[in-house]
Amino acid sequence: MRDDTITDPDRLEAQLAAWARGIGDELHFWDAWLGSRGLQWPEDFSRRMDPEAPLDARMADLARRLGQERVRILDVGAGPVTILGYRLPGVALEITATDALAPLYAALLERHGVTPPIATRFAPAEDLSMLFPVGGFDLVHCRNALDHSFDPLRGIEEMLAVVREGGFVLLSHFRNEAENGQYNGLHQWNFDLREGRFTIWNRGGAVDVATALRCPCRLTCHGEGGGVEVLIEKTGKAPPASEAALRGRLARYLEAFVRVLGAQQLPAAGPAQAGH
Repeated sequence: MRDDTITDPDRLEAQLAAWARGIGDELHFWDAWLGSRGLQWPEDFSRRMDPEAPLDARMADLARRLGQERVRILDVGAGPVTILGYRLPGVALEITATDALAPLYAALLERHGVTPPIATRFAPAEDLSMLFPVGGFDLVHCRNALDHSFDPLRGIEEMLAVVREGGFVLLSHFRNEAENGQYNGLHQWNFDLREGRFTIWNRGGAVDVATALRCPCRLTCHGEGGGVEVLIEKTGKAPPASEAALRGRLARYLEAFVRVLGAQQLPAAGPAQAGH
């Protein structure tokens, strides 16, 4: 049964605040990664920077399964440089890389003189359909990133919004990363398989994703070692949200955003002072 605790609008400010607190750790990691050309993973840096690198094997299988000459791929939470690769023989790939922190990553790339084969564009997972056409992609990919978002269930719903009917969303994440990392940094959510069902949970509650999604779809889940892979095939259209619901969510989001920013700037409490 669906438990709305972790996606309750009243918790938006707390979720956004937890996400914002983790941004610094994320930027420190990528600053070091770019500056050292990969930290202890130099081959990862080299592959990401190679415009002739082959498309990720799992995504290549899905792209060929579609049987199309041209495949449009969205990489969600790509970081400063996508990990997907860029080439698939016989198939023209149109890859769009996105991340909610893209403007900050752009500054780090400039600092270190790195120009990726594909520039990462700004797009929060929770609002992809505001920035891209509904049904505009054939495949959507998200690896070790959705558990960094402040509303992962909505992120999945938005991925389904921008993938076409008959297309696929591929999620690949470490299992229970928030618990393993004691909820530090951007890791605020756990992805797990409970009795074979994809579950998102944290200290606030749990959601059975297949039950919670509004869009008609088919989930195939695999768990190997410390990972969880979920393949979602979109089989129909989601019921459209009303304009009032969209406007209400935007209003709550903006208010929560200002509250989170303002809380960081509030002066320390002290003796009351008269006047200005």
